[in-house]
Amino acid sequence: MRRIATLGVASGQAGRNRGCWRGPMVLRNSLELKRYCRQQGVQLVWQGLFEPNERASKVDAVADLCRQAARFTSALVRQRQPFLFFGGDHSCAMGVWPGVMRALPERSKLGLIWIDAHMDAHTFLTTPSGNIHGMPVAALLGQEDRVLKRIYGNNGHLDPQCLVLIGVRSYEQSEQTLLDRLGVRVIKMPEVQTQAGLSLALKESVTYLARHADYLGISIDLDAVDPRFAPAVGVPEPGGINGRELAYAIAGIADTPGLVGMEIAEFCPRYDSEKKTVRLIGELIAALYGKARKPCSTLGSFNDGTSSPVAPMPKSSAS
Repeated sequence: MRRIATLGVASGQAGRNRGCWRGPMVLRNSLELKRYCRQQGVQLVWQGLFEPNERASKVDAVADLCRQAARFTSALVRQRQPFLFFGGDHSCAMGVWPGVMRALPERSKLGLIWIDAHMDAHTFLTTPSGNIHGMPVAALLGQEDRVLKRIYGNNGHLDPQCLVLIGVRSYEQSEQTLLDRLGVRVIKMPEVQTQAGLSLALKESVTYLARHADYLGISIDLDAVDPRFAPAVGVPEPGGINGRELAYAIAGIADTPGLVGMEIAEFCPRYDSEKKTVRLIGELIAALYGKARKPCSTLGSFNDGTSSPVAPMPKSSAS
């Protein structure tokens, strides 16, 4: 049985649909998810479930949750433990991944695969909605305005070449302009509509990131998946990824050296009457960590009790 450190942020304050705050709580208590994971050889070992300070302002509450998330992911990476992080809304990424970067060996870089229907590259200066869950990519890239910096803090930033967005199909021009200016690789939905295209996109993204980064993380906003397969999300967008095909594609990169963990965000339980979305979440977890998949070589060393340093991604020789 493979034990995976699991955490959650029970917050929907930063998103359009505040019902996402219940997502991590429901997943923690889901007997169906627990049973399915155990059948796949995975035990989710819950380390914490963070809730917002209701007396604080929205900005301060989100900032505090991000700081808590960062402390835990830093500790887990230093302990060489693979992790699974459930976010309410996707603003928690501003804590999860800075925490990882803080714990990596000096001069090492994190590469991040961001699977999402949206670019999430707004700031408070460009956002049409004011929703903070539409800003984590901008913050991770160091493009914060004054207010967004209060949330993100003085954390490290991703190099633009260390980020790939996959499945994008809903965004504003200001976001496109920012990512184009920085040179971020964006793989939009038309390129991943088929199983072959999606699997190829993930494998090529790993190869691309290996040229620039030493470690790898995966961040999944469930709205990247078509509502037919994942109806219970905060901001559903039609025309998305086939859920089963996404699990299959994730399994295809599960043995990537240097893969430190996965984040899954924006599960909104009130819309999951048939539990399709919970089942998909289980499939995604099994795809990365289950017994039917080849264990990731880096994460295997996390669990072997040795003091060996975390193995980085092999550098690609491709140009």
